[in-house]
Amino acid sequence: MSVDRWRVEARRWMADAEEDLRVAQTLLDAQHYAASCFHSQQASEKAVKACLYALGLEVRGHSILELLRVLSRASGESLEGLVDDAKLLDKHYSQPRYPNLHPGTSSPAYELYTRRDAELCLSSAQRILDYARGFLRRLGAT
Repeated sequence: MSVDRWRVEARRWMADAEEDLRVAQTLLDAQHYAASCFHSQQASEKAVKACLYALGLEVRGHSILELLRVLSRASGESLEGLVDDAKLLDKHYSQPRYPNLHPGTSSPAYELYTRRDAELCLSSAQRILDYARGFLRRLGAT
């Protein structure tokens, strides 16, 4: 893939990350907390993947923590400040979407999430997207 093609891909992924972040906020405002947590996770995953594409890397997987580790190795930057955010968001990839991932309760998944959960996820996603925006700017990929 040419350098231009990697940058195009990085911009596409970042645009989707930005959209997921807006959706997470909208869902929080509408009191759909589980869905907001999931979209915060998606926004962050896509933002980190955008950074990796900008470096010419295509990485599969959904763990933001693992994606950050790859990005740290590839870029030489310490991303320790985002580790707690990644760990929080990694917990919200599957659980908000599947009722059977919450054993011991008969409640549907969406009833197990609170406004505070969604606010924390959104804050973590915002920090990761802020980092990604700056990273992409520094690479001239925006």
